Amino acid sequence: MHTIFNPLLRCCRFLMLIAGLYIHWAASGQQQIAKQDAEMDTAQEIIFVHSDKDAYLAGELLWFKVYLLNAGTHIPAGYNSILYIELISDKGKPVIQSKIQTLGGTGKGSFYLPVNVATGAYTLIAYTNQMKPGNERALFKKRVLISNTIAAANPPARTAQPEPTIRFFPEGGAPIEGSSSKTGVQVLDPHTIKGLPGTGYIIENGTDTITRFELLKFGLGQFTYTPLPGKKYTAAVIVPGKGIIKKELPAPQSGGSLLRITDNGNDTYLVNVILQNTPPQKMTLVAHSEQKNKFATTIDLQTRNTAEIPVSKSKLGTGVICFTLFDQHRQPVNERLVFIPGKQPSKTVTISTGKQEPTARDGISIELAPAFSGDSLETVQGSLSVYAMDNSTAAPDIRAYLQLTASLSGTIESPEFYFTPEAAHGNYIENLMLVNGWRRFDNPTPLFDPALKYLPEYDGHIVAARVFSSWNHQPAPGVPCLLTAPSIPFGLYNGTSDSLGIVRFNIKKYYGPGDIFIKPNPSASAANNYTTAIISPFIDSANRSFTQPPYFPDPADSASLLKRSIAMQTVNIYYKDKINTYASPGLTDTLPFYGKPEISYLLDDYKRFSTMEEVLREYVQSINVVMRDRKLHMTIYDEKYQNVYRYAVLVLLDGVPLADYNSIFNYNPYKVKRLDVVPRRYVIGPSLYSGVVSFQTYESRFDGFELDPSAVAIDYEGLQLQRVFYAPVYANGDKGDLRVPDNRTTLLWQPDIQLTGNRPLNLDCFTSDYKGTYKVVLQGISSKGRPVFSEATFTVK
Repeated sequence: MHTIFNPLLRCCRFLMLIAGLYIHWAASGQQQIAKQDAEMDTAQEIIFVHSDKDAYLAGELLWFKVYLLNAGTHIPAGYNSILYIELISDKGKPVIQSKIQTLGGTGKGSFYLPVNVATGAYTLIAYTNQMKPGNERALFKKRVLISNTIAAANPPARTAQPEPTIRFFPEGGAPIEGSSSKTGVQVLDPHTIKGLPGTGYIIENGTDTITRFELLKFGLGQFTYTPLPGKKYTAAVIVPGKGIIKKELPAPQSGGSLLRITDNGNDTYLVNVILQNTPPQKMTLVAHSEQKNKFATTIDLQTRNTAEIPVSKSKLGTGVICFTLFDQHRQPVNERLVFIPGKQPSKTVTISTGKQEPTARDGISIELAPAFSGDSLETVQGSLSVYAMDNSTAAPDIRAYLQLTASLSGTIESPEFYFTPEAAHGNYIENLMLVNGWRRFDNPTPLFDPALKYLPEYDGHIVAARVFSSWNHQPAPGVPCLLTAPSIPFGLYNGTSDSLGIVRFNIKKYYGPGDIFIKPNPSASAANNYTTAIISPFIDSANRSFTQPPYFPDPADSASLLKRSIAMQTVNIYYKDKINTYASPGLTDTLPFYGKPEISYLLDDYKRFSTMEEVLREYVQSINVVMRDRKLHMTIYDEKYQNVYRYAVLVLLDGVPLADYNSIFNYNPYKVKRLDVVPRRYVIGPSLYSGVVSFQTYESRFDGFELDPSAVAIDYEGLQLQRVFYAPVYANGDKGDLRVPDNRTTLLWQPDIQLTGNRPLNLDCFTSDYKGTYKVVLQGISSKGRPVFSEATFTVK
């Protein structure tokens, strides 16, 4: 028996070895494709920003809540604690920039829109430090309309007959001579950025009409034609009221690959790959979505130039799926998007306001009733806004954003439509995918220098600076530096410049505006040999496509704008102090970096002396004052080890290390409130100090008495302080002081909604004197990654 089964056993082992090698080869190939796919989309997070409304006046407050989610699961992401948010003008320049602290994947904040900001369409962008090495498509972008009703300015010039914008999008990337090519077309009104209806014709060499097409909803359509060598093709589009607009089609290529996808109406996509005037090769087709590969196969085109691959929709899941075709060198050559709508859930939270027509200064009880099926412990983090409606666009739906809008690069008009039964019939979804299908491989300029490293900000904000040599102004590597951030207590951080001369500091508990100090090599006499320059943490928005199409206020809205302008001005006049109240940051650790000092003095508890020498001589233990070379010197006495340390004392004034620590003898002691002493050897980064002596003034702000060129105050704003939303309370029939107008247009902003299971939540809201229709909007995300959106309306009579 043993002799019979021994050859069989060896044969089985050989077959298993061959199978293992094949599995290893297949796995390595998939890993390589996955790695390239990850490089194409470096953002592991997705951001959604809910603002209290989408159209503002200069002088109003813009409130927002940010949701930082995992790209694949949409579960709140907790590994980045800082989010950058900016408001970009229609000229591509930042108007407001801020850093927001996030906790558990959410954060909140506000912007005051300056009264001198111009009327126009602005872009609200948000991103994390991890998104900076990528391109701008990974960023959250939202159109915000601002009207200035105070500053005198010339309105944007209107053209007599603005010509519609016409764009063409060949399927898969580029047409090829001699091959039938499907092309998506989009026609937009440049003033409203909404699609226009029309009929188009494709003309060959200016004389022969070869095909026609119709523009369906939102100005989207498609046509199919076969470009021939040496021919020119022009599209003539007839737009009602705009006349005939002509534009040349993209020039076809002489050879390459085509990627066609057809929905056969069942549960299958038919994917066609065609090679034209290209060497035979093996290619790879990958379908991926939200950082996950859904389908992958190898296509052998060595003996044929076409292939058809059926792909089951059930394997792809829902949402936007990207089909990418790789050549034999594993380089992407074609791309095509498809969209499989998920089942839009019914309202998982129902909003009821009780009163549909309340009066001015009346109370409204808003009830949020969740209705989750399956898991009664599912929780929701949400934000709720109650604001006066205007003629602006509808509030963006977080459900449509996560499933559709976030994966596309263009502007999507009414994304909620593509989840309706009507969109499932006809070419509506395919038209949308065609005009947003070629977006990854056009090599856009990175947001920042690719040579720089942008680390996740797990715990605090990373401040980066460049260190230069004062002699040749070249980057200086290997230079230890200290950074002082103004706070109570102050923060002292260390870092060493890398090979590019860049030093990084992980800053914590630094809020609001202030001056930071960076000192190169403070413990050495060579500190003056270096200079530093802060690297802005914000994106350079110049020459970027953050600009929006122009915004032209409708003259018919002048009465409503005047009404809102009066309301805005009365709020800023009568409630100025109340709307500019900020909450103190909750700091659990109020000790300085050296912890609890061994010896501490409040100088007001002792006799005051006119010189620092007398203060240190008379009652400060562990510090000795000696005279050497006709100059006062400070030494530290360590009682525990009975040692006297004569050199390298770290002396701080409001957290700023002094290059010549003995210069503290020239400082006015009447400015000092507190003195801490750590009479032990202390290590900070690569530097060893014989002790720490910290002087804190009454103002807690370094006044720069020391003439040290390496200690330069840098204006640097920390994390945004949280503004407190103000709303008066009119309870028990009390209408307040009727002589003080209450013209609030945002009645309630609650960014910290917490819903658990099916338990309802009640919120109190009070109307103002501003009459009209109000909208209640709830946006949020559940603990399982399910988006939540609900809205309701009421009218104040």
